[in-house]
Amino acid sequence: MDLVTLAGLLIAFSSVFLANWLGGGEVVLLLNFPSAIIVIFGSLGATLIQSSIQEAIRALVLLKWSLFPPVFDFTSARTTINNLAHKARRLSLLSLDSDVGAINNPFSTRALQMAIDGTDPNVLSDRLHDDAIRIHERRIKSVSFIESIGGYAPTLGIMGSVLGLIQAMANLNSPEALGQGIAVAFVSTLYGQGFANLVVFPIARKLSNYIDKELLYHQLLIDGICGIAIGKHPYRLELELATYE
Repeated sequence: MDLVTLAGLLIAFSSVFLANWLGGGEVVLLLNFPSAIIVIFGSLGATLIQSSIQEAIRALVLLKWSLFPPVFDFTSARTTINNLAHKARRLSLLSLDSDVGAINNPFSTRALQMAIDGTDPNVLSDRLHDDAIRIHERRIKSVSFIESIGGYAPTLGIMGSVLGLIQAMANLNSPEALGQGIAVAFVSTLYGQGFANLVVFPIARKLSNYIDKELLYHQLLIDGICGIAIGKHPYRLELELATYE
């Protein structure tokens, strides 16, 4: 689990409550369930309208990376590729059939199997690059889905405030109730801004960084496996892959 994400969220929300407390505000005024409903579920609903259920599911699956990030071990992958290159040069490309799952990555498993099956190296390179780009673009769409939620949240917060003000105006004959109603109404605006800028956008940015790293990792696998397929010298291949990090 990525404790940095949890720590960041804790610090961000604590700063809001601390500022409110230092300013003499009551903490209970910041806790408003109706405001949370209209901001969170309203933003999600608006995003679903412009998207498909498949995109929503993919975004939900990708969202778990914020707490359980993927591991892209470049050093281990380079070492494994180098060992495979030495074995293929010493024996043959077909001897790698028992090492198809050596890197423990679905992309590398498919790529190495295609190389062992005798796929033309140029065709192999083009096809793997296309696969890597498609995976990257699909994940970027999931990030865009999440960012759309953050884009709608501030507007939904304003709508919640307007709704709260309408309800507060119904208590014009009670100044005390009116004052508290107006205070609660503006909590929706705070929720909208906070949800977007303290939660959604930072998480989306973090996911984007993971996605870019995944693309670079796939590029390493492509260059390594294609190098093995064309019989490139293991030491030369090792030098070429050393720049990936």
